Amino acid sequence: MPEAQAEFLIDLTPSGGTATFATVERAPSAAGPWTELRTVPLLDLQAVFIDATAPLDVPVYYQITGNDVGTQAVGPITVDSLDMVWVKDPLRPWATVAFDLCETADEDPECAPNTPEYIWVGFGDEQWRADALLLDRLNAETPADVYGRRKYMDGSFRVITRSLAARDDVYTLFTAGGPVFVQLPAVYGWADAYVQPDTVQQEYFRQDQRVPDRLFIVPFTRVDAPVGPVQGALCATWCEVAETFATFADLTAAGGTYLDLADGSLVCP
Repeated sequence: MPEAQAEFLIDLTPSGGTATFATVERAPSAAGPWTELRTVPLLDLQAVFIDATAPLDVPVYYQITGNDVGTQAVGPITVDSLDMVWVKDPLRPWATVAFDLCETADEDPECAPNTPEYIWVGFGDEQWRADALLLDRLNAETPADVYGRRKYMDGSFRVITRSLAARDDVYTLFTAGGPVFVQLPAVYGWADAYVQPDTVQQEYFRQDQRVPDRLFIVPFTRVDAPVGPVQGALCATWCEVAETFATFADLTAAGGTYLDLADGSLVCP
């Protein structure tokens, strides 16, 4: 699975401080405005930082500040969309799925035999739900109108998988039950957004159900970013390390550095 994320080494050793945590901020230019992303723990003033929600195809900058002394500037970094649609679990970036923009994809895709395995079909209609309450008033022609800011937005999207392994990846993406982060190339006019999926529908749309093709319909509501610890990126979780190296001796024999282990390159060369 390809990746669309910013990744860099936090290194506050030049500060000579004793920081154990660092705050990471992101901005569209070196002058700001800065948006705080999260606070990360440091080991010997270093850490590998992975930003799975960085904007696509535009340069971004990072500012790192230690909890005692020490700052670091990183950037510009440009994350390539690869002309794909990205659906990410922001707290489980290893579960990210990238969907190809197959020009002829519909509910009966014929892009090529069995490829691509992951196809973006498109969005359904949007609804901007009212947040209002109408209360009848005695001896009045019109009701009392109590209202607040309109909800933006409810909608849906559809994707196709063309192998059982791809189907399982979509299950893994949605199984935790929380919001996902949806990113598309700029030509779609979609602003990066967190959405909370509702009931996910899987359809067998081939008459011969031995064919592994599946259509998924995902209704959603746009929500705020979730709060919680990030589990780690693909190839950089302890579960994957344990699956790759049966013993600590096997891990040591593989060579590499702590940075190689933290950024995933030791598990996935």
